[in-house]
Amino acid sequence: MSFAFLDVISEYIHPVLQVVILVLVGLILLFWWKPILLVRIPVWILTHTIYRLKVIGRENIPATGPALLVCNHVSHFDWLFLLAGQRRFIHFVIFAGWTKKFGLRHLLKWAGVIPIDKWAGPRAIVQSLRMASDALSRGEVVCIFAEGRFTRTGFLLPFHRGFEQIVKNAPAPVIPVCLEHLWGSIFSYRGGKLFWKWPLELPYPVTVAFGQPMPSPANAFQTRLAIQKLSADAAMNRTYRPVHRQFLRMASRHPFRTCIIDPAMGKGGTLSYGKVLAGAMCLARQLKPIIGEEKMVGLWLPPGAGGVLTNIALTFLGKTTVNLNYTVSAATVQSAINQCNLKYIVTAKRFLSKVALDPGPGVKLINLEDLNAGISRGQKIRAYLKVLLLPRFVLDRWVLRLHHHKQDDLATIIFSSGTTGEPKGVMLTHRNVAANADSEIQAIDARSKDRILGVVPLFHSFGFTVTMWVPLQVGASTVYHPDPRQGREIGELCRKYECTMFVTTPTFLRFCLKRCEPGDFSSLRLLMCGAEKLPMALAQEFKEKFGVLPMEGYGCTELSPAAVVNVPDKEMDGFRQIGNRPGTIGQPLPGIAARIVDPDSFEPLPPGKDGLLMIYGANVMAGYLGKPELTREVIRDGWYVTGDVAHYDEDGFITITDRLSRFSKIGGEMVPLQKIEEEMQHILGASERTLVVTSVPDAAKGERLVVLHLAMNGMTVGELRKKLEEKGLPNLWLPRERDFYQIDELPVLGSGKLDLKMCKEKAKELAGSDGN
Repeated sequence: MSFAFLDVISEYIHPVLQVVILVLVGLILLFWWKPILLVRIPVWILTHTIYRLKVIGRENIPATGPALLVCNHVSHFDWLFLLAGQRRFIHFVIFAGWTKKFGLRHLLKWAGVIPIDKWAGPRAIVQSLRMASDALSRGEVVCIFAEGRFTRTGFLLPFHRGFEQIVKNAPAPVIPVCLEHLWGSIFSYRGGKLFWKWPLELPYPVTVAFGQPMPSPANAFQTRLAIQKLSADAAMNRTYRPVHRQFLRMASRHPFRTCIIDPAMGKGGTLSYGKVLAGAMCLARQLKPIIGEEKMVGLWLPPGAGGVLTNIALTFLGKTTVNLNYTVSAATVQSAINQCNLKYIVTAKRFLSKVALDPGPGVKLINLEDLNAGISRGQKIRAYLKVLLLPRFVLDRWVLRLHHHKQDDLATIIFSSGTTGEPKGVMLTHRNVAANADSEIQAIDARSKDRILGVVPLFHSFGFTVTMWVPLQVGASTVYHPDPRQGREIGELCRKYECTMFVTTPTFLRFCLKRCEPGDFSSLRLLMCGAEKLPMALAQEFKEKFGVLPMEGYGCTELSPAAVVNVPDKEMDGFRQIGNRPGTIGQPLPGIAARIVDPDSFEPLPPGKDGLLMIYGANVMAGYLGKPELTREVIRDGWYVTGDVAHYDEDGFITITDRLSRFSKIGGEMVPLQKIEEEMQHILGASERTLVVTSVPDAAKGERLVVLHLAMNGMTVGELRKKLEEKGLPNLWLPRERDFYQIDELPVLGSGKLDLKMCKEKAKELAGSDGN
């Protein structure tokens, strides 16, 4: 009969159609014999055209025998990447609603999916889990998305414990799987919508990372942390485009888009991306013969057009920028200059007239005014025409020769704020800055239409990365103001230019609370506070006045700087994902992992247990300048030891409870200073910081507590101490009444943080002569 069929084809059908029909018949028979090929062939095409797929840890999938894959859930096509990332057939545990849709019911059944319907009652769920266990018992591979839903914020959702029951009934290796960087593809919820959006780049890079089997028995919390670690590993394996090269791409594509708004410039104070690029090119040309072969160059400039253009120009030249802190003592500045062996510092006469600088011998000051005077009108026009007319790759490779800049080159030295001791030079590479910028862009969903309010100084790591480089990566604009303490002016700028994002510190936020009008911040979609703890009372008071809730994030200079953050809750398609949990610092950013360990053994601790916070990722610094021993102390197997005491909750949010260095040892017991401060602040009911608890040496007990305070809203020290006793705190936690000292103002650094070193010195000065 088959031969008769071929005879009919050969007699009545054109030879070309004969070939087509035979190929189709062959494909049908092939797919009937190997149904998985019907999926693998289009998957292969997708992952070699629209997507650029990278697979890590494929060898962790056993060639035969059972395995349970536990994966994060980012998009509708997660299963495609899992199939493309390894060779075995997978039974996917999916939401039962898909199996009821017309056209999908038989296809999904044929594909061996295991439906789970939480609305059908406990018995139906148990039945679905039993089906998954049966598949494992047959030696097959099962995959479950433990979050149960697609992420709406890009952060991991809490993990359900169903997979624990699956392997309890059918023991099998539990393999964590991370789909990394898929947030932002056209099939994710990034941007507040599913579909109908362009991917951020083509081909779009996606990593599938298969982890090593979890130790048995694996629980949901441990597996969630393992997937978080895989995300960080994948980020560390990625090749990053240095931030200045990404800025060039944006400026070349969108030369007329607004880039910088700096009212201090006058005449509107607005620069487009094309003008910023052309200006940086001209400035680099002027600086090159002056600074010669020097690798590090200092900057003494406030946040604004001049500071940003100079940072870009020096980075174009392959120099390591050193933004010097102009709020600290002259001795501290000279220490930074000496540590970096700086020979040149770029500044401005106008700024020097307000904030003097004595760089010491052998250091030359280069004034921006003199550099600008040396740039002719013809040079400016030629540079701008190059931006407009030359392709991006020509500007990159032949005009600026940026292709020689590598991601592991040193990008900047930022000196830590020195809250507890001598400032240290933190070495950040281009990889560090680019990786952290990428994580922040994913977390806060930064877009080209955003307008950032930039008031944090560029010598502060948040100012350097978050308010300078991040907007330049996505084509957003930034409104700059040089003094973060001028709340009224900042509020007026936010209102005038309709800023959408504002990154600041709680100390600077208080100035806005006092001096701004209720409608000044109505345009903000995100208000982020970092550098110090955000009091819940301050956040609530700000929301009541301005209608915007400040959210707390966490980071430090050594982390480039952002590591953990709260984001707004997101509700889409009838589901609300919690992104902000007041009182916590949030969850680790995409591509960054965090863990809480015992300070002595460094063993991981369960949720709810206080321990030492450690951070891992491509954002972790290269080390401290000239201090390899200190670097080894704070970086253990790639994990940065923050020195902060914290705990996880069951949903993955982290709460900072104290600094390890902010414990006093009294009578052999460790006493948490920050906890005592929080209790007293709560008693006073003040949104502003009113006091600080520190300690001084004591002959009898080793140390004793000292409280430095401002006026306490009419409450006496005796009344405050009595209310503190009523809180039920241990006696060792209660400062003596005579150890309270009223001062005019609390010492703070230019970053807005408390100057803990100065607080301790002040306490010794006031209490040192008292009897022990």
